[in-house]
Amino acid sequence: MTRSCKHFFLTLLALIILFGFDLLIDQTVEAQAGTPWEALAEINGYRAANGLPPLVENQALTIAAQNHVNWMAETGEYSHTGASGSTAADRALAAGYGGGLSVRVTENWARGHGLTASGVVYDMWLPSGIHNSQMLTSFYNEFGAGVAVDRDGMTVYVVKFGIVLGGTIPQQPAQPQAPSSAPTLSPGEYIQPIITAEPYFDGSVIHIVQFGQTLWAIADAYGIPLEDLLAQNGLLEDSEIFPNQELLIIPATIKVQETETISNTKEVNNTPTPRPSRTPTKIPSPTPTRMGVTPTQQAPSPENTLWKSIFNGNPLWIGVGLVVISLIGIGVELVRSSRLR
Repeated sequence: MTRSCKHFFLTLLALIILFGFDLLIDQTVEAQAGTPWEALAEINGYRAANGLPPLVENQALTIAAQNHVNWMAETGEYSHTGASGSTAADRALAAGYGGGLSVRVTENWARGHGLTASGVVYDMWLPSGIHNSQMLTSFYNEFGAGVAVDRDGMTVYVVKFGIVLGGTIPQQPAQPQAPSSAPTLSPGEYIQPIITAEPYFDGSVIHIVQFGQTLWAIADAYGIPLEDLLAQNGLLEDSEIFPNQELLIIPATIKVQETETISNTKEVNNTPTPRPSRTPTKIPSPTPTRMGVTPTQQAPSPENTLWKSIFNGNPLWIGVGLVVISLIGIGVELVRSSRLR
């Protein structure tokens, strides 16, 4: 092999090595946008800064979150609905979450170029009411996360929040500490416990949403299916709810009594209130009650009654009026006749 050939092959080998190393560097940079553990650590740090206990990482939730974020990155379909129409709970159960017990599961997801764990928590989810309330949840007690880079080089995060109803949480001593830059909330913005409302007179129950409360937690507190809560209020599972928002928990069941009560209220409210007169009112002496005339009313004069009845079209009074007019006319003619003589 000539020197020129050796030089060519060495140059080609060097180019291949450099090109491969460049690809490796690019992939490493993209992968360093954030890791699942960092996302969970940021959330627990945010919770600790606001006086809340940490959530415990659950391996089944982490597997479910990673499977879903991988599917979104591969397909380019970004949603809480996954492969074959699966929900967040479906994917968690398929990963073994709950061990056959009843569970509640929800999730946050976000996508951005070079999106870090801190960026997804504080820049993407914190400003969003429903995503922020799930990070500061007082209902869910476990979580898991997944991170992937999609075909466009965008970093995609998924964090699942879950609770096993009636189950126990295994102790995990190593928990992330709060970052020093974690924002805190004002005292009025701490997660409020769910206090069930009393029924109204018509049997309906209305819940006033407080900060940090979620649809899942509200439905569970009142013991109604989440589907019923969503249908009654025109919401979806991932709809946002806000403090002081009213949610219909139980529709009205006493429609008749409600109508009667409103009717009676209107009658009472429409009763005219006596107003003091500026001049003394003369009270007539008691007289026998006539039809349409009470002792406190002054009977109209016959003249007024006659003319009003005539002009109101009363046939009887019209006849009487004609007779009176005729008699007056006859009387006048008799007087004239007697004078002419």
